[in-house]
Amino acid sequence: MTEPYSVVALSPLQIPIVEPEDALKNTKRIIGFMKTAVGVASTEGAPVKLVVIPEMAIQGMHMAFKAGNREAEKKFARTIPGPETDELGKAARELNTYIAGELYLVADDDFPDRYFNVAFLINPQGEVIYRRAKATSDGFEGGTLGTTNPHDLWDEWVEKKGNGNALDAIYPVAKTPDIGNIGYVICHEGSYPEIARGLAMNGAEIIIRATLFQPQTMNGMWEVQNRAHALFNNAIVVAPNLGPELGPDGVLNDLFGGESMIVNHKGQVVIKQPGIVPGDSFISTVIDIDHLRRERQANGVFNGFKDLRTEQYAAIYEKPIYPKNQYLKEAPGEGWLARERATRAANIELLKERGVFTEIE
Repeated sequence: MTEPYSVVALSPLQIPIVEPEDALKNTKRIIGFMKTAVGVASTEGAPVKLVVIPEMAIQGMHMAFKAGNREAEKKFARTIPGPETDELGKAARELNTYIAGELYLVADDDFPDRYFNVAFLINPQGEVIYRRAKATSDGFEGGTLGTTNPHDLWDEWVEKKGNGNALDAIYPVAKTPDIGNIGYVICHEGSYPEIARGLAMNGAEIIIRATLFQPQTMNGMWEVQNRAHALFNNAIVVAPNLGPELGPDGVLNDLFGGESMIVNHKGQVVIKQPGIVPGDSFISTVIDIDHLRRERQANGVFNGFKDLRTEQYAAIYEKPIYPKNQYLKEAPGEGWLARERATRAANIELLKERGVFTEIE
């Protein structure tokens, strides 16, 4: 039996880094607020067992270099484990909780001179027990942040990270003994149904979906996506969004719109921050994993996994669209954005040829 527990989703003020060590400064600042949030959330009566930090909270949104500058990327890249996760590990031990977070420029020993956007989970003993690289990104992320997508290294990534198993390589899940099975969807990945479904099909019961930009928050996309992921996957979605960005002039910029939320497996918003606030904030609620497991295993109409006719869904993806292994042999350099635009423009023409899109006369 797993006792109910509280989950805390932080929405920290976002401070872009100027030097690599600023990431550790941000981490320590976030931990200070985290301790306050955990103390307040525990007053609901259930111990806090999971704290979630959104994408870009630690390194901020912007880097102080031009993507494609390999030396600068090497300088700013972090490691996992590393100084930031070590500091969070201390907090996890002190608070006796799991802590989930993200670093968006991370070095990897398996792929020298490539950098990844990586989510992680730290257990109450302070150990990193989970890593997952962002596997679906928009056309601007790589050229802005300097990150590589696992799909760009597909053949080697699946072999090295999943021992040949693509599900484990792309959709790893942390199967904990005391808070359930956790998967982390990073930012723009949540704009597609497949990432959350991949995590759910690999056992995820709690799906963390962290961060989305404006105007997707104010126009409702953020909430629609989070509720859909929860409903379609019979999963709890914990969705922290970033707080405002603190500019170098001391002015707060609203780039994300707030609206952190936690959604139950029926697609109902349990708690939601109504908008952005001028500083650090959080939301929390109590989670009952055993209740979720009973609901998932009930033979009811809306328990969708038992009804999946997988062969007919696999046919949707038989023909590839976005090319894999783009940067398997050579690391991306400057001009990344132009290459991405060209690749995605070619994909649109391909979809026209296949009849997916109809040409405008």
